Amino acid sequence: MSQTLSTAERIEIERACERLVLDYCRALDLGDMSAAADCFAENGSMARPMTPDVVITGRETIRAALLTRPKTLLTKHLTTNIQIDVQDRDNASGLSYLTMISTTPADGALPPFVSAGPLWFGECADTFVRENGVWKLKDRRGSIQMKFFGGAPA
Repeated sequence: MSQTLSTAERIEIERACERLVLDYCRALDLGDMSAAADCFAENGSMARPMTPDVVITGRETIRAALLTRPKTLLTKHLTTNIQIDVQDRDNASGLSYLTMISTTPADGALPPFVSAGPLWFGECADTFVRENGVWKLKDRRGSIQMKFFGGAPA
């Protein structure tokens, strides 16, 4: 079978990978670490943006690592500038920008919650693989380039 892809096939792959990135971040924000881990291929790997030199390998190892996140931590990930490059029917790569803010609301607090910051700005480099007919993250490497505290830089 030829590896030549039609425009429609490329767009479908790009959209599936883009959706996977968004689903992963949404799962994190909902505190559903199991769903976040399910975004990875069985032998997938990741490095969190805050610890880019620590690579976690294997979906179940990723799940265990994500489950160590404090349950009271509330995050919002804003993922933008998503660019997907399709290699073939089963492989793609991508880059996206990440803005993240977090807080730990007091017991009984109601939204809107207050966050003292900072705002974190970074990016994620991804590789994707189609595993058993479903697109998964093969590798996700996050990094932080800036943080903003709201005041003038020192």
